[in-house]
Amino acid sequence: MAEKKGKKGTKVTVQESEKEKPSWSDAGILMKKGATPKEQAEQQMIIALSIAFDIPPQGITILADNPYVNRIGLEFVFHKWRGNYGWSHFLSKPIELARKVGETAVFKTTVYNKKDEPIANGYGTANAANVKLDMVKTFLNEMAETRSQNRCLRKICSPVLYKTFIRNVKRLNKDQKLIVAEAAGKFGSVTAEEVGVSGEEDKAETLVSEAEMTNIASFLQEINNAKTQAALKKIGARLKVGIKVKKFSKNQVKVLKEAWLGKAQKLAF
Repeated sequence: MAEKKGKKGTKVTVQESEKEKPSWSDAGILMKKGATPKEQAEQQMIIALSIAFDIPPQGITILADNPYVNRIGLEFVFHKWRGNYGWSHFLSKPIELARKVGETAVFKTTVYNKKDEPIANGYGTANAANVKLDMVKTFLNEMAETRSQNRCLRKICSPVLYKTFIRNVKRLNKDQKLIVAEAAGKFGSVTAEEVGVSGEEDKAETLVSEAEMTNIASFLQEINNAKTQAALKKIGARLKVGIKVKKFSKNQVKVLKEAWLGKAQKLAF
């Protein structure tokens, strides 16, 4: 039992179990009724991860049996902890807009501290080649913006997530510990919105640095401006030469290939 002061200085006893009750421990009320055994297992995993990482159940998405933090989860962590770490806000800006289906959208998101100084950034790309869902292919700018936000926020929020996990894992019951034992290792390494590149659901996309993006900006512009398959093939031939002589880094090659394939698909269509 513990004591706390009530109104007018009166003492009120509080059960330790209530005092130590972990966040989101009542998330079971959100569980879907009549769920299949698989759905029930996924719901139990979401609840266990919610308690361990202290994020709302809505901040977790399960894809291909693997759990991922999503935009809601990262934004929750950012707003909850920004006062503790001196974070102020984040801002997303387009580097390249996809104005037609098949083009590549590129966004950059930056997190600022209370002195309005940049402390982290992240890039996001979206095109027909790296977005799986057909319904999203027409919203490439929005997807690129979301990806850039997630990558940027993950840089500063991941340490907080895992510090929280270390603190909260002891509050899980035995069954919940077994559920999160395997899932927790990958959780937070990539967000749900980023999944879908080459079918590798459990791998985070490699980020390109600002300098790397600047160095290939002219090539990306040429690819975007190509009007015919013949013109695009000429650009592709030049890129192959550059790749062969190691002109581009692995990260740059990935971005250039995605842009080229996206444009090729558009021209073929």
